[in-house]
Amino acid sequence: MHELSKEKLKQIHKLKTEKEREKEGKFLIEGLRLCQEAFSSGWDVDLVLFSSEFGGSAAGEKLIQQFSKKGAEIFRLKKKEIEKLTDTETPQGIVALVNKKRFTLSKDILKNSSLLLGLDNIRDPGNLGTMIRTADAAGADGVLLSKGCVELYNPKVIRSTMGSIFHLLVIENLDLPEVIPDLKKDGFRIIVSEVLEGKDYTEVDYPEKTCLIIGSEASGISQQILNLADERIKIPIFGKAESLNASIAAGVLLYEIIRNKKGTS
Repeated sequence: MHELSKEKLKQIHKLKTEKEREKEGKFLIEGLRLCQEAFSSGWDVDLVLFSSEFGGSAAGEKLIQQFSKKGAEIFRLKKKEIEKLTDTETPQGIVALVNKKRFTLSKDILKNSSLLLGLDNIRDPGNLGTMIRTADAAGADGVLLSKGCVELYNPKVIRSTMGSIFHLLVIENLDLPEVIPDLKKDGFRIIVSEVLEGKDYTEVDYPEKTCLIIGSEASGISQQILNLADERIKIPIFGKAESLNASIAAGVLLYEIIRNKKGTS
């Protein structure tokens, strides 16, 4: 185990900014669960930083050994140094440096997928991460992010995915109006969530290949996408709330699509 230079530590600190993450093609994760998910999912981890307290636990010692065997650089730091790299109130004492993966919407992906979630201009990191996690739980084949969405590798997004980012296809920076015609050519029906004009979501038949698109709570779905949609759906509001949180709506609709496809009630 080598000593981490001040210069190297300074470079790692810079990865707390979006600009540096984009430049280096790397991002930071923290905590036992996320680091375990990164390891078990086979993502490329360059470097692991941990505190003595974390390394002294059974789970911590095992994980550090696993990363070491896989070729990651391992460094023990003081607890205070680890805390400076984290965003959580109670850091667990482990931070890892992970290489980004760049996915593209290939013909093979379109051919072999049946349920996709498209997200248009989602700016809230917690919502975006939660929707990725929900899509993973619902068995979606992938998530398509428009150019207007918050950065995928924002620390709050990563934490909110609870590890789902490591085992679900997420494609960034897409021009959804340009992508939709390709989806349609491959047999996808485009279903958009539209609070004002949509049909009740329980009164729609969802085909085998469905792409559900959710917009931001602030601005909804762009008019371009609405014009390209095959169907507009909504979740009825029975109380006095104006609308549902976008991530909650995504969960309700994804599971209805799954239920409908399976023909269960």
